[in-house]
Amino acid sequence: MDTTADHILDAVERLICIDSQRKLTIDAVAAEAGMSKGGVLYNFRSKQELLLGVIRRAVSDFRTTTYALSDTLREQGAACPTLRASFQIYRDYREKAAPITLFALAAREPELVAEFQEMSAEIGQAISTEVNDPILGHMCELIVDGLYYRQAMQVKVHSTGEIDELIDRVLEITSQNSLHDGLKAEAGN
Repeated sequence: MDTTADHILDAVERLICIDSQRKLTIDAVAAEAGMSKGGVLYNFRSKQELLLGVIRRAVSDFRTTTYALSDTLREQGAACPTLRASFQIYRDYREKAAPITLFALAAREPELVAEFQEMSAEIGQAISTEVNDPILGHMCELIVDGLYYRQAMQVKVHSTGEIDELIDRVLEITSQNSLHDGLKAEAGN
């Protein structure tokens, strides 16, 4: 269900994608949402509340999508389902400006960083526990974080093809060292 607050946050996302934070004013949000400034201020009292709202929604959506895909992959018997889900979502979103821009924007706002830190730690812990080797688990966690951070900061060092090869290689290595495979081997004995 699309609420007034969601409609306003959609307008905020569109403005952020156009020109990061520079065009984000209450007046600009009201115009983009097709409503009065008072209507925006009724739902969000400040620019900071608008940013916090859009970041919280993005984190919630990302978390929900990651765990839904991870659950599906787990049900299909995939090794390292949270890692696979994280890479798949990265591949799906790497060319879309809104989610990646929001990650970059949050990094500049100390109040918003906590939302991402919590989610990153939670997903990183899930990835680490799916791999039998703790060091390999931490490496995977850092690779996922690095891909998202580079994309958010628009650091284009490697081609899409090179990144895809890296992801495929990491998945190959982790599939050989996953908790999933260890449990299958134990069940076979």
